[in-house]
Amino acid sequence: MAIKINTELPGVPLPVALLIIIILSLCYANSYNGVFVFDDAEAIVNNDDAQKTPIWKIFKNDFWGTKLSHKGSHKSYRPLTVLTFRIQYWIRGHLNSQDFHIANIILHIIVSLLTYYVFNILLSNKEQNLAFYGTVLFTIHPVHTEAISGIVGRAELLCLLFMWLSLIMYNQCIIAKHFISKLCNITGCITSILIAMLCKETGITAIGICIVYDLVIINEFLPNDILKLLTSKDSHISSTIIAKLNRSFFIRMFVLCLSAIMLLSLRFTIMEFSTPKFQPVDNPASFVDNCFLRFINYSYIYSINMWLLICPVWLCFDWSMGCIPLITGYDKRIFFIILFWMFIGTIIVHIFSAHKDRFLRCTIIGLALLVVPFLPASNIFFTVGFVLAERTLYIPSAGYCLLVVIGLQKLLKGTSLRNLLILFYTFLCVTFFIRSWNRSDQWRSEESLFRSALDVCPLNAKVHYNIAKNAADAGNLNLAKLEYEEALRLNPKYPQAMNNLANLLKDEGKYDIAENLFKQAVTLQKDFATAWMNYGIVLSALKRYEESERSYLTALSQKPKYPDCYYNLGVLYLEQKHYHKALMAWTNATKLKVTHRRAWTNMVILLDDLGMSEEALKIANEALQHIPDHASIYFNIANILGKLGRFLEAETYFKQAISRNPIDSMFYTNLGVLYHRWNKVNEAEYMYKKALEFNPHSQSAKENLKKLQSLKRSMK
Repeated sequence: MAIKINTELPGVPLPVALLIIIILSLCYANSYNGVFVFDDAEAIVNNDDAQKTPIWKIFKNDFWGTKLSHKGSHKSYRPLTVLTFRIQYWIRGHLNSQDFHIANIILHIIVSLLTYYVFNILLSNKEQNLAFYGTVLFTIHPVHTEAISGIVGRAELLCLLFMWLSLIMYNQCIIAKHFISKLCNITGCITSILIAMLCKETGITAIGICIVYDLVIINEFLPNDILKLLTSKDSHISSTIIAKLNRSFFIRMFVLCLSAIMLLSLRFTIMEFSTPKFQPVDNPASFVDNCFLRFINYSYIYSINMWLLICPVWLCFDWSMGCIPLITGYDKRIFFIILFWMFIGTIIVHIFSAHKDRFLRCTIIGLALLVVPFLPASNIFFTVGFVLAERTLYIPSAGYCLLVVIGLQKLLKGTSLRNLLILFYTFLCVTFFIRSWNRSDQWRSEESLFRSALDVCPLNAKVHYNIAKNAADAGNLNLAKLEYEEALRLNPKYPQAMNNLANLLKDEGKYDIAENLFKQAVTLQKDFATAWMNYGIVLSALKRYEESERSYLTALSQKPKYPDCYYNLGVLYLEQKHYHKALMAWTNATKLKVTHRRAWTNMVILLDDLGMSEEALKIANEALQHIPDHASIYFNIANILGKLGRFLEAETYFKQAISRNPIDSMFYTNLGVLYHRWNKVNEAEYMYKKALEFNPHSQSAKENLKKLQSLKRSMK
């Protein structure tokens, strides 16, 4: 009697399956208490849209807070993702990175649970084991780390969440019996796609997945049927094939196609029918003139994307600037391109020929999930501003994971090595979990993230640039200079690295070298407002005031809302004794940034020096409305009041300043002077001694204390 071999993947009860998915989703929990890293700074920390911009303005700006109409905008329109950042800021009252990381992890758990539900739908609830095992792979795939542990990756999480909801509602529309129910569900489906698109542009690809699902799974219309329609001259065969598609199908296709046209029109209208302008360093392959070489380079990038899904060992926060060198002629990497297209070709041949395969429809829907959401990042329809971005694989990886378990199930059917294959799958899951756990730990801080990139992309100038920037922030200036120099060695036309290195040299007083670097930076990037401003600072230090002013004004022409530039322009005018111009420049700085402390302080001091005490007090009190914790403003008010003989009020403001900065010896010295003039000798002596506790070398405190002690002796 023959022994029946079990060729199915082991079944898992629903409650157990859901619990396993939730537990495995925590493989990214290592980053829950991480800081804001890399793009998080631009998208959240330095983005007013995530904190204080009027809500309606969020819908006029791109993901980074730049107006969509601005020539420098990347046109990445994701207002609903930004709105979630804003809500978290509003709830907490300030930016707390841990809140944002936890929210991303929770979102991934929800998406993973929905993935299990959607996989069951896409597989017609007939392959529940495949749905579970595919979801497990999706839940723990290491390539997701950037999307989950990097807070800006929330765009991917939200986008897939609403894409899955749109598919669920589309399925409900198909199976609904009543017109009202069908209408509500198809409306919900389109609305979910719109929301997904407003979380990230990729959301619109849900329409393509719905179409494939309807054709292949619901109506069993296979690629082979398309070939028959195109090649057959027998009208009976053609009508039999078309008969598979009922009237309801064509109505749904009309609604989906019309919705696609409307959503694309909306998207292009928002972009004002213009495309973003990228530099060659952003996406070098797109600037290759030879069409064949451009195709070769794009193909190589596709093959690397596929490899990251298959073997996610090489993971890097940035893949630009030499990380993937261009193929310009004969190159051994062409072999991998051939392998990639052979693999794709094999799958295509399979889906067109294996019409009796039980898993054919599952394979097609898996392939659709892999390919369709990747199309916006493929450079086929429009050029993107990156070489490769791991977070763009978050959605396509769902299709890849489904294809893997379909392949595993097919292998089980053709071999008796069931236990060995299941052991292989288990090993793969354990490996993925450990890799995701370790990788999410690297995303906790910029230092560990940037350092990890050196192993993957040592020739990436941007990696060295970010290491240098991180080192400079930590006070390690020697390492910062070395890394900026390495970034410039790898990419001699890197204006941001030139600007930052020049800044370090400027602070060391090496103005000639700094000037040369700033000049190169603005020559390479004429709209680089920050470099123009820093160039102006160096020219001012070299006493070349006219050139400095031109540089500042050029920076403001490129970036009109630039408070720091107005502040430095005011400092330049002050050095030239153009006091009215200086006050105007600082006023502009405070209008653009009401918390600009140095501008407020300089205005108060200058007005006081000009003998305009009342005006100085008025400006100082206005400043306190915006920066009530700024000790220097209280200090300057106290000095002004002291000179006016209003000792009691001055004393109050000195104490306010000291309460906010209790270690500044100058505060105690000047309060001592006030008491000295007020004939409160003992209080004055105490304040001078207090000042010397914090700064034993304070000459003014020493001299005033000697005078006071001489006065006390003479009084005796």
